Amino acid sequence: MSESREIPATQRFAWILGLAGLLPFVAQALFSWLSPPAELSGVLRSQAHYAASIFTFLGALHWGVTLATPSIVDGRAVTRMLWSVTPSLFAWIVTLYPVQVSLPLLFAGLCVALAVDWALYRGTPVPKWFFSLRLVLSVGALACVGASWLAMSVRLAG
Repeated sequence: MSESREIPATQRFAWILGLAGLLPFVAQALFSWLSPPAELSGVLRSQAHYAASIFTFLGALHWGVTLATPSIVDGRAVTRMLWSVTPSLFAWIVTLYPVQVSLPLLFAGLCVALAVDWALYRGTPVPKWFFSLRLVLSVGALACVGASWLAMSVRLAG
């Protein structure tokens, strides 16, 4: 890889912020396995709420892309705008349920968001490096939410 000073500042900053955004996922996944049983429910609830907030953010990115290109008003733009609010509504509803329901649904939602992003970002002015960033962050988030989900299944089953 080239030296960091050769990477544009916006791209470098997006990677730094994105990777820093994985830290709460990682910490909560770790604590899902290591916390005392009495605290497990709170850790899992925290993981679900953080996943919900990130899922909401992923939808909002489509709103921003659409508003940044107001001259492109087509079916895809309408689809992006409709999708942009869907994660917020979904996250709001699923976090009303117990974590045994919300955590798996948010895991699925993050998977769907990645698939939708690959479909809807094609042909938009989003830089190519964004797709690499999006994939790395999604895999990291899914691994952590999945680890918390597994911890919940194992630790609460006993």
